[in-house]
Amino acid sequence: MSFMELLGPTAVATIICLIVALVMFVIELFTPGIGVAGATGLLALIAVVVMQLGWGHPQVAFYIIAIALLIIILGLIWVIRSMQHGRLSKSFLVLKEHSSGTSVPEVDAAKTDLLGKTGVAISALRPSGIAEIDGRRLDVMTAGAFINKGESVTVIKAEGMHILVRAGSVEPDAAEPAQ
Repeated sequence: MSFMELLGPTAVATIICLIVALVMFVIELFTPGIGVAGATGLLALIAVVVMQLGWGHPQVAFYIIAIALLIIILGLIWVIRSMQHGRLSKSFLVLKEHSSGTSVPEVDAAKTDLLGKTGVAISALRPSGIAEIDGRRLDVMTAGAFINKGESVTVIKAEGMHILVRAGSVEPDAAEPAQ
């Protein structure tokens, strides 16, 4: 039995749909977008299976499904390994930098060097706003008090993303609020 006889009366249509599916999957692999080429390839592959189940040999349809799944699994393994160690790992598609843990470096440094420093409110603090402390413009907040623009402020706590200030100047030994 020849290959064309094995495919049955839909042999030519089956071969054409398989070629279309393969070409569409390759196009989908190398073009960004919403998956139109991939969806077309999947529909062509489904058409092959339906043609073989309906008018050809069901055994051929199952072979086609098994081969397609095997190719998909092998392709995914290849792409994942390539992203980790191969050619794709050197491309712009794979993010190489990693975060150091804080998105605002000056806030992290503020923990050590801003406590007890005095500055000026650049905007009204209601309860948050902008203050200039030690020559830097920083987002600050109060414990609930309203501080007018231009008033003196002192940093009493700097933790994470928050810099807590109090109106006026505070003695250096009283920089930490009582709890």
